[in-house]
Amino acid sequence: MLVGRASAAAPAVAELGLDERLVRAAESGRRLASAGPDLVEAAVAELGQPRRFAERELSSALEWVGALPELAAAIRPRPVGAVSGETVLQWMPYGVALGWHAANSPLWVPTVVVLSALVAGNAVLSRPSQRAVRTTGRAVALLADAWPVDAVVTVELAADDAEPLLWADGVGVVVAHGSTATCRRHLAQLGRAYAAGARLRPYIPEASGNDAALILAGADLQHAATAVALGGFANGGQLCMAAKRIIVERSVWSEFAPRLVDAVGALVVGDPSGPRTDVAPVVNERARSAALEALSEALVRGGRLVAGGWAHDDVIHPTIVQLPRGALDVALWREEVFAPVRGLVLAADADDAVRLANDTSFGLGAAVFGGPAGVAERLRAARVLENEGPLYTDPQLVVGGIGDSGFSGAKPKVEQLVWARRVHRSASATRARGGAASG
Repeated sequence: MLVGRASAAAPAVAELGLDERLVRAAESGRRLASAGPDLVEAAVAELGQPRRFAERELSSALEWVGALPELAAAIRPRPVGAVSGETVLQWMPYGVALGWHAANSPLWVPTVVVLSALVAGNAVLSRPSQRAVRTTGRAVALLADAWPVDAVVTVELAADDAEPLLWADGVGVVVAHGSTATCRRHLAQLGRAYAAGARLRPYIPEASGNDAALILAGADLQHAATAVALGGFANGGQLCMAAKRIIVERSVWSEFAPRLVDAVGALVVGDPSGPRTDVAPVVNERARSAALEALSEALVRGGRLVAGGWAHDDVIHPTIVQLPRGALDVALWREEVFAPVRGLVLAADADDAVRLANDTSFGLGAAVFGGPAGVAERLRAARVLENEGPLYTDPQLVVGGIGDSGFSGAKPKVEQLVWARRVHRSASATRARGGAASG
């Protein structure tokens, strides 16, 4: 029934044309902005997001909506080379896009997925995390108001009940934001469905990250310390793009360490509704337990506390553990720890720091401060920042990964939610049409 409703609406979305779809997306953005204070309150109350982070997420979503016309230029039809006559490259919608949204980004992720799919000409099945139904559901309803009936259908189902939609007839493409474990489970289920005869469809995972932040000789150490502290611990560290592995060139460690400790100590820990709170309680008990286990393992293996190291109630204070080189197989370094606990390792030089950063199965993002020219280009990550913090936002700096973080790297969603069609016309057909090349 849910897929049928979206499928019935899909032709009406496609027939609007790209320019009209962009007009409607802008209206969706205005409706989202008008409800901004209510959405922020919902994120604080439902998810325990720090108020200032929820405000930041909403602002980033609205900035992205403003950039949609520029991003969508990539899917306008255009003539391409032809031996004779003319060939036109066109971008076609899949029909129905299923968006599987994450709890840690209840506003930005659904905005990007839903409006990218609609602007690309698809109808949308939008499945919020069960932990974010009220916040994401409200945001999605606002986005949908400017579109045909059932162009966006919200799926309020638990994961087990919603997962059959991944391979349901009528779903043309899936965009999933979740942990790497979740995305692997989805892919395994899709594989079984394909073997049973389900129609193939793209699966676009936006999975976990284990991003590195490199602080090298020549860096502005105060700027780097502030950026790494905020980039590692904002929203309680519960971000795929958070700095999770801190790599410091040994020659700058003695100067950098006190700055880092002070920057981490300056973060405000406490009530998420407070206007200045950076780190709130970890409301996901599974993530909290995993983080404390990772911290314990790191300390047993010879790790040394640089900052934090204590927890009370549901709050884990921002914690950094300096790890010996012989303990880089611990969970704190190898896995995504979705809480405010981070590992730090000293590197001999810039080359050593790059090796450490690239020694991971993940490939989401990385940030580098200082170092010789060309370091950024050597990092195996899809979103690389040079002398900017991990939370730097820019609609053109697309989030996406490779390896265990994803398939497509930093490619805008609007480009991933269409398929390419090339229409060739002979010279005689072109003359008959008056040389039209718009397709």
